[in-house]
Amino acid sequence: MKKPNTLHAAASVAACKMTRFILRKTGRGGTAIPGIVGLKVSRNILSAVSSGMKIIVVTGTNGKTTTCNMIEHALTSAGHDCLLNKSGANLLHGIASDLICSADWKGKAQHEYAVLECDEAALKQVVPYIRPKAIVVTNLFSDQVDRYGGVQNTLKEIRTGVERSPGSVLVLNAEDPVSASLAIDVPNKVVWYGLNETVGTQGQVDLADAGKCPKCGSDYTYDFHIYAQLGGFRCPQCGYKRHDPDVAVTSITEKSASGSVVHMRPGKKAEDQEVRIALPAVYNIYNAAASVAAILALKLPAKEAVDALSTARASFGRLEAFDLQGNRLQMILVKNPAGCNQAFTYITGLGEDFSAVLCLNNRTGDGHDISWIETTDYEKLVSDPHLKKLYVGGDKAEDLYARLQKAGASEETTELFTDYKALVEKLKEEQNPVFLLPNYTAMMELRDALSPDTGSRDFWE
Repeated sequence: MKKPNTLHAAASVAACKMTRFILRKTGRGGTAIPGIVGLKVSRNILSAVSSGMKIIVVTGTNGKTTTCNMIEHALTSAGHDCLLNKSGANLLHGIASDLICSADWKGKAQHEYAVLECDEAALKQVVPYIRPKAIVVTNLFSDQVDRYGGVQNTLKEIRTGVERSPGSVLVLNAEDPVSASLAIDVPNKVVWYGLNETVGTQGQVDLADAGKCPKCGSDYTYDFHIYAQLGGFRCPQCGYKRHDPDVAVTSITEKSASGSVVHMRPGKKAEDQEVRIALPAVYNIYNAAASVAAILALKLPAKEAVDALSTARASFGRLEAFDLQGNRLQMILVKNPAGCNQAFTYITGLGEDFSAVLCLNNRTGDGHDISWIETTDYEKLVSDPHLKKLYVGGDKAEDLYARLQKAGASEETTELFTDYKALVEKLKEEQNPVFLLPNYTAMMELRDALSPDTGSRDFWE
């Protein structure tokens, strides 16, 4: 892409910075509007403000924000200067806001590295301007079906982005047959990450999103299974199969609410080593492996990423912890069956009494179609003997309440709320740890309601 001249670049940066300053002074996030303004002044400003930076883009259905956080933490812990789009505004204008505002007043990049979360459909818009060194794809599950129309359409969107960035190293999940197919017929170098069979299985294979073999159209069989469609897939007809990962988790020796201890091989020729991951749940083990693979894609020592995993911090809404008058609350963003089911697996696997808050909206940021709750395993949650109380909220609280009753939730222990402030007051009476399980826009509202009593940071901080 052609870079703007110095005058246009300076004008674009000034407009973007001033817009964000005004918006944040008035208590707004300033995530997308500054980028809109900056791009209006100079259409190609992203080519200028990203020039010279080593950029990693992270896309996929689940785990984008946490994986970005882990990669950025690894880079900064090793002494590298790195930009992260912390707000999670991952469409073109949100990414533009962060990149433009991070530049100096002449439009010159001030960071050595950037780690950018990117929406799956926005990838093709963003990468031609910023020329990323690496593109990390976490996984592909059904999500916002009214927007994407299904996982294969999401795959097409990402593939278009990959085709527009042939120089980027692809960092791909070896166990996801959908995202793994991005490596077929492209010139990009690939770094694979995954969990080996030795970590153990996590239940029945769910082939709803797996699709067919991209080479011959046959159904997959599995040699081992992790969760959803992730596992040791192979095509019995043509032999297409899971790649042996460059970064491999070979065993999981400890899982708790404070994190996991695993054995990881951080490179094909590396020795297995014990690694502590500060964030809990199996899906964060995947995110950790992806972050190590991303560091390898930058040709940096894997040790930089491995050492940082023990001090990685939760991103907003992603296992974020709150203290509400001495009681522990933990928020887990849930937005599709695969992610929701894994959250239930984590919570019910702790073996301690708990209460849960489930909040469901159907706004543009969430997807208007909430039919995904019908295929989500709420039965796993409500049948757990450690569940003591359920609180239900959000725009679609009544629909969710009905689904929970269908799953077997007791009317005596399930309470419906239409006001988040009233919900927070009720939670102050809780004696058990509470897990907050909202989808995206409900998460933002619930965090705002909790903020006066918990002192939580603004989402862009």
